Amino acid sequence: MARMTKHSRKKTSSPTLSNTGFIGATFTDLDDLTKYEYYFSRKKLQITHHVLDGLLQGSSILFSQHGIPAHISCIYLPKQKKIGLVLSKKPFRRKEGKSYFINYLREVGHLNEDEKIKEHEIFNTGFIGVIFADLSKVERFTFQFELELLSQFLKGLIIPAKELFLRHNIQAYISSVELTNEGKIGFVLSKKPYDERKEADLYFIEYLKERGLYEDEEEFIPIHSEKTLF
Repeated sequence: MARMTKHSRKKTSSPTLSNTGFIGATFTDLDDLTKYEYYFSRKKLQITHHVLDGLLQGSSILFSQHGIPAHISCIYLPKQKKIGLVLSKKPFRRKEGKSYFINYLREVGHLNEDEKIKEHEIFNTGFIGVIFADLSKVERFTFQFELELLSQFLKGLIIPAKELFLRHNIQAYISSVELTNEGKIGFVLSKKPYDERKEADLYFIEYLKERGLYEDEEEFIPIHSEKTLF
C-alpha cells in the first residue's frame, strides 16, 4: 500500500489495479471486537474462531453467488486444542465439518485413536481437505493474543487453503488483507489470479471507499478498467 503526497505524485508512478476478476471482500472492524474484550486469561479461545469462521462463511457465500464451488469453514476443537479450516466443493453443515475434521486428524495421526468424541454422520461427498493449527503448546489465551492469532491465521492458513482449492480445479482466489491505519482485517476474493502483494490491498481500499468506509483520504489509487469492479 503506497501513501502518496503532493510532492511524490510527480516523481512516483501511481499504483494501478488491473485485475477485473475481483468479486468482493469480507472484513471486520477491529474496534468492534473490543466489546468482547476480557481481562482475565482463559483456557480456551473466546473470539478468534468465531471471527475467522464468520469471514470464511461470508467468503463462501460470495464465491457461491459467482458460481465458484468453494465452501470453507473454521472449526475449533477446544479439548483437542486444534483449530482448522475445512474445505469442500459442496455446502455442508457445521456438524459434518466438525466430524470430517476429527476423522482427518485421526487419519494423519494427530488425534488419539482411543479418545471418545461425539461425531455426526457425514453425508457431504465434496470435502477436499483440512488446513489446521495445533494449539497444544498454548496454556492460556488473552484478548490481545487472540487478535494476534487472528491476524496470523488469516495469513498462514488461507494460503494453503487457496492452493488446495486450485489443486482441485476450483478457481477460488482469496487473500488476507489488513489495514492497520483503518483497523480493518479480512479477505478479498477473485475469480481470476492476481498479484497479491500489489493488488489485494489496493482492491480492499477501493472496496471500502465505494461504501464510504475508508477514512484515509491521502491514499490515491486510480483504477483502470473498462467495467466497474464492484
